[in-house]
Amino acid sequence: MIVQTSSDEKKATSDKEMRRQLWALLGAALIAFIAATSAYIFFLFHADVACYLASNSIFMRLWPRNLRDADILLGAGYPVAESCILLSMRSITSAVMLIYVFYLFFSQIWVKDTKYIPNLILISAFLTFGYLYTSMKEISTEPASIYSISTHSSVAVNLFKSYVKICGLYIGFALFTQRMFALFRLKYNTGRGRQ
Repeated sequence: MIVQTSSDEKKATSDKEMRRQLWALLGAALIAFIAATSAYIFFLFHADVACYLASNSIFMRLWPRNLRDADILLGAGYPVAESCILLSMRSITSAVMLIYVFYLFFSQIWVKDTKYIPNLILISAFLTFGYLYTSMKEISTEPASIYSISTHSSVAVNLFKSYVKICGLYIGFALFTQRMFALFRLKYNTGRGRQ
């Protein structure tokens, strides 16, 4: 009876911890959206600030595609101010999600989540590789499809698509990381229990 109660308490703690981690991930995506929206409104009135940020190669590398896409935008005659806004916004969105990823790895020190969900690991791996594939494609100079970021689309449309791709990639990676750490903790605890 005592063993069963202890097991139930561990399961409840693990469930609660898993939910907390998922809420933190969704919170990071929401903060990235708020930061991106706020910066977009600011850059509409101060495109020179966006261009200043876009000229910084370190800032641009926060989203790896930016450096290559800058040349494509320039060659396609995309308005300079809109190019600066698009590139800067992608870096800002990526920066917010990167901060979350650093927090995620650091938080695994005290997390007690041991819930193993095989389907979630597969889904998150699929999300990660799917969004990695789509988000690393260069900006298209052809008319836009529903998934592509194109020089024929407005900056607002391209920003929304970029946000979805960037956050989709980080959400998939974060879910995969969370569940893999939980699996390692489960195997470690099971191994210790057998000794």
